Amino acid sequence: MKPARTPLRMLAVATALLASSVVASDLSICLGFKPDDKVLVVNADDVGMHPDLDRAAFALIDGKKIQSLSLMPPTPNFKQAAQMAVARKLPVGVHLTLTNEWQAAQPWGAVLPQSEVPSLYNPQGRLWATTQEVARHAKPEEAKKELLAQIARARAAGLTITHLDAHMVFWGASPELLWLYVGLPAETGIPVVMQGNFMPLDKQMAAARELQGGGALTPDAFFMQYNPAQRHEGKRYAGYDGLFAQLPAGISHLAIHPARDSASARAAIADLTLRLSDFEAWNDANLGKLGQGVKRTDYRALKALQEKINTGDEHCLK
Repeated sequence: MKPARTPLRMLAVATALLASSVVASDLSICLGFKPDDKVLVVNADDVGMHPDLDRAAFALIDGKKIQSLSLMPPTPNFKQAAQMAVARKLPVGVHLTLTNEWQAAQPWGAVLPQSEVPSLYNPQGRLWATTQEVARHAKPEEAKKELLAQIARARAAGLTITHLDAHMVFWGASPELLWLYVGLPAETGIPVVMQGNFMPLDKQMAAARELQGGGALTPDAFFMQYNPAQRHEGKRYAGYDGLFAQLPAGISHLAIHPARDSASARAAIADLTLRLSDFEAWNDANLGKLGQGVKRTDYRALKALQEKINTGDEHCLK
């Protein structure tokens, strides 16, 4: 595939992620939506980490409550989760993973052995627990080697990959990791999700347009409600009720973290209350009714457009 961007262009794009003014996106029009359409992809993260997370994500997929999910290639249940996706002929994302925040509870390392990417491993033989540790210790060339190996492992499992997203938003920890992440669409032909919900929405959307204009496709906006302190066991979480009214016109990505309950999940997943809450919220028919008028999509069309950009074919996003 031909690179879609020059280094100088990508430097400007990376800078735009930190400060930009709002510009409306043409992406949804290019994908066949109307200019004022609100278009949402609801994506379950962390699939492959634990069987009860996988069970929840696929139940929401099977019930047509969400549109997409992302698998973590280094994690213990990846093989089984990949088989579940392949059996459904379900295109998926790869939740690129350079950290292990669970450590002893779920002791995963990288896809590549420590001998090949030693800077990605902590003294306990696992991935580093925090993105700050990754930024301090990981050599960029080893991080890139591992991310490409994770994509290769997903392909080898028979998965059709439509998008890439970043576990724990590792790309925010250093300019080198950001540069690596935004370069992946040119390298792989796969769009990335920029998890920019820490930015004001106008700046987030302007930064997304800069990336899109540079040839690295990403949704226009990203939303996530990761707030364990606001979740309570047995109590309905109403935080998503107002989400649909907040969505801008364009393509938005919402990351959720659903799980089902079990003794194993309670032993292994520290934030299980939030994850049970997410499953109940998105399995609730009333939430679906609140979203009437919001169009839903997945990443297949965006992936096809990224491939056209990379090969130099004529495409609608100029």
